[in-house]
Amino acid sequence: MLAIRLLPYHTSFLEPFIAWRYQLLSVRHNPLQSMTKAEIAKMLESEGSDLTDLKKYESYRWFVGLDEDVVGNVSLKNISHGMGYAEIGYGIAEEYSNRGITTAAVKLLLDRVFSETILRKLIALVHDENQGSRRVLEKLGFREEGLLREHYLIAGQPVDEVFYGLLRHEWQTT
Repeated sequence: MLAIRLLPYHTSFLEPFIAWRYQLLSVRHNPLQSMTKAEIAKMLESEGSDLTDLKKYESYRWFVGLDEDVVGNVSLKNISHGMGYAEIGYGIAEEYSNRGITTAAVKLLLDRVFSETILRKLIALVHDENQGSRRVLEKLGFREEGLLREHYLIAGQPVDEVFYGLLRHEWQTT
């Protein structure tokens, strides 16, 4: 059994986060904006991890602890308070992929969000060619709700994104 935990941001997580952000799979499948180390640090410091007041921060992030290592992150962003939904994101260091860590970490995120907030739906946007990420969502009960054609620009090229959704009551039955 994997000993996975979700941890709030600590400054010691900055360097690993930057390294994961620029790994091949992250660059290939995500519309990453160019940011300096200082800008990334400011972004991470501006995000919350305590969901008791969901309106306190624009986005929330936790780092994935595996035993004594920090190996990735999960996030909650683009929160629509009026409509009751938010988008999730996640990324695990490539050397830890294909070991069930991403699925376990996202499951912890879903448990937390659905037990600590009133959000009724979570969504995820995934590059249509990112089969690993799509499998994670499907294993956790997300349903494919549509294809967003040429939705993101990655390395200057338009790419299709698959739109996934998971309703609170669907999670409660998984």
